[in-house]
Amino acid sequence: MSDSEYEEETTYVVFDLGSIAPSEFIDEVSIKNGGCRIIGLEEGKPYLQLGELTLEGTVDETIGTHLMFEMQDKDPSKIPPSLAAVNPNKSEPKETKKTLVYQCSTENVVTLETITLTPKVAQQPKSTPSDTSIIDAI
Repeated sequence: MSDSEYEEETTYVVFDLGSIAPSEFIDEVSIKNGGCRIIGLEEGKPYLQLGELTLEGTVDETIGTHLMFEMQDKDPSKIPPSLAAVNPNKSEPKETKKTLVYQCSTENVVTLETITLTPKVAQQPKSTPSDTSIIDAI
């Protein structure tokens, strides 16, 4: 098959960390380690590694659809004048206006739980009596 015969498909997935890792921790680890590691997602048994924290997940389909939005600062030229601008006697606290911009949607959720990884210990093979040891015993 040539490259022109392949069709690219994008699938979005929500990783549900629950209360395991607060967003500040994820931001810190992303900056320190350059992101996170995800393995096994295509096989249906995903693992997520955030720094020293390792999580095992299960892939589920939701009943509804998850919508993802990005929070952005609002363009000041598009903000209608407030009542404080009309009535200068009223003082309104200065707040940064935000808007939500649609990014994507998904029906797939990976629910994650922490796991502890232990190093694999090489096991010594059980010694089976060889023919020579049996002969020596006789």
